[in-house]
Amino acid sequence: MSAELTAARAAPAQCAEAGVSESRSNSSVDGRDLLFEDDTKFNDAYTWANRQWYQRTGALSRVKIAPDHATAINDVEWRDWSQNNNSLGTWKNNRGIDHIYFNTRRLSRAPFNTRDARRAVAVHELGHALGLCHKSDRVLSVMWAGQPRRHPLQAPTEVDKANYGRLWD
Repeated sequence: MSAELTAARAAPAQCAEAGVSESRSNSSVDGRDLLFEDDTKFNDAYTWANRQWYQRTGALSRVKIAPDHATAINDVEWRDWSQNNNSLGTWKNNRGIDHIYFNTRRLSRAPFNTRDARRAVAVHELGHALGLCHKSDRVLSVMWAGQPRRHPLQAPTEVDKANYGRLWD
């Protein structure tokens, strides 16, 4: 691992795209809750992502991620779509209910048809729903715009936790 990656681990990282910043208003979070509904064949992936980004105590406990219920409206829906592009997944901020889409066309074919690849996509897109932006590949982050094909990151790194903390403290 390079010295640049090691040195940047504990500090928040800036957004990789010029003019973009992390913001609570650019998230799916309603107050301190992110309620979801799902209709995807990749149940393991979104379940994994929810567990990685929400803990009952500790650094990732500030936003509660939970299924919606009878007396609440969901904030985000996990969905499948089939797009003929390079996207593995995407988060769409809409009026009302936001969406996280898995691109089934790409995630059903090698090299992305693995549990690890689907989990990496879900963790990354849920990071966007929490208000996080893309990070430079000079820092270790699940929020890289392009994950490595081999050994994709499947859990928030120290950089991601620092950015989450800065946004949600």
